[in-house]
Amino acid sequence: MPLAAVSSAHATTDATAAAMAAAGHPAALRQLPQSEQIKAAAGQFEAIILRQLLQDSVGKIAGEGAAGSTYGYMLTDVLANKLTAGGGLGLGRMLAQQLSPRAAKVAAASTEKSP
Repeated sequence: MPLAAVSSAHATTDATAAAMAAAGHPAALRQLPQSEQIKAAAGQFEAIILRQLLQDSVGKIAGEGAAGSTYGYMLTDVLANKLTAGGGLGLGRMLAQQLSPRAAKVAAASTEKSP
């Protein structure tokens, strides 16, 4: 198997693991590097916050009763996940920065300042 095929397979596996981690699969989250784990966890936390904010307003769109409650929850859940995947409110990014080790922050700052 050529080297390019191996590296593209590895990239596909990483992308799949990242997508599964973002969807809340803990086993996939453990397979990612620490920096990706932090990003996924921060994104999941932001989705939880968005669900709480959207619950009262979006959840009522589906109507009353058990079916309305179920569909309201599903609508709120999908909307919160899609908003987070699209950049969200920026809470996930800020949380990931706070959770990242200091050495990574210093290295990132020094590469940004280099001409």
